[in-house]
Amino acid sequence: MEGSVSIVKCQTYDEKEVLKALRRSIDLIGGINSFVKRGDRVLLKPNLLYGKSPEKAVTTHPSIIRGVIQIVRENGGIPILGDSPGLGSALRVSENSGIKRVADAMDCPIVEFNRPVLPPESKGRIFKNIEIDQAVFEADVIINLPKWKTHAQMLLTLGVKNLFGCVPGPRKALWHLKAGEDHKIFAQMLVDIYHMIQPALTILDGIVGMEGSGPNSGHPISLGLLLASPDPLSLDQIVCDLLGIPRESLLTNRVAFEQGLGMDGIIVVGERLEDVRIRQFKFPGLWRIDWNLPGFIKKALKNAFSSKPVIAEEVCKLCRQCIEICPPKVLKENEKGLEIDYGQCIRCFCCQEICPEGAITIQQGWGLKLVGGRQKLVD
Repeated sequence: MEGSVSIVKCQTYDEKEVLKALRRSIDLIGGINSFVKRGDRVLLKPNLLYGKSPEKAVTTHPSIIRGVIQIVRENGGIPILGDSPGLGSALRVSENSGIKRVADAMDCPIVEFNRPVLPPESKGRIFKNIEIDQAVFEADVIINLPKWKTHAQMLLTLGVKNLFGCVPGPRKALWHLKAGEDHKIFAQMLVDIYHMIQPALTILDGIVGMEGSGPNSGHPISLGLLLASPDPLSLDQIVCDLLGIPRESLLTNRVAFEQGLGMDGIIVVGERLEDVRIRQFKFPGLWRIDWNLPGFIKKALKNAFSSKPVIAEEVCKLCRQCIEICPPKVLKENEKGLEIDYGQCIRCFCCQEICPEGAITIQQGWGLKLVGGRQKLVD
């Protein structure tokens, strides 16, 4: 059922309840036979951003991984699991997040994304030389397993954004650097990756999501939902509907619409949208104004009329992970702690994304405070 999105209630990570909900969510959109054939090599692509416990809602929950492995195996598929975390190895993050225990018990290999290759044919509209891990192209089927979370740069990290993890390690930082401060360019790159990879099935872990300062330092929120679709772009749009925000508020959606994608009707099956809408949800503090001013004026007003990462020295443990991940290398350590060169900062917020202590927050400039310039969700 191409273009369909299933919504299924699931209030717990109890393995039996999750397996039951997974089966129903997949059956509603055509059944596992529509996606996996006997002998298929099936790559499971979870969100392995950072190695925190499942209760922190940073990574795809181990119960989801277990259930999908079982369903794939029952249909004769050969599952493997892979991702490229923000920092560290997939093996280490999987171990800390409880996923390795499940993978070992289910005899499912975990592969590191460390073999970058150009796609055999370029399907990107704008970015045509994005290197993706070879494991993606060796798989017969890709099952995308994102976590429902907020994101300081993209608003939300869902189905389309989760595919960015198929770009191996350091190359992700390079793409952040290329996109610079223009979040729309970054969204265009994400949509191009979606074009290249085209997962067969996307299942969103929304049983417990993350709100606030995601995708690593936000707060868990019980949502009680699983969503599944053959198309992550369709799924992302339905999440916007569930949250009561315009679909264009998610930049990847907006970019896709401008390219003529995702505009056809989406069929929702399972729970009715109006019965499971999320009434209270805290979005990240996105702060950005761009009045198409001349470059020299933009530079002068950059700090005043944009948001920036700020380090809480009393919380920072000087783990230096932010220094390691910073694409333009503008984070330095001095005798007082950490210092950011805001003149060169590209506002990718990778430092905030990866900080294990939540010591880096997003703060608006004085100009935005003066005019009340909080970015409004697109109407």
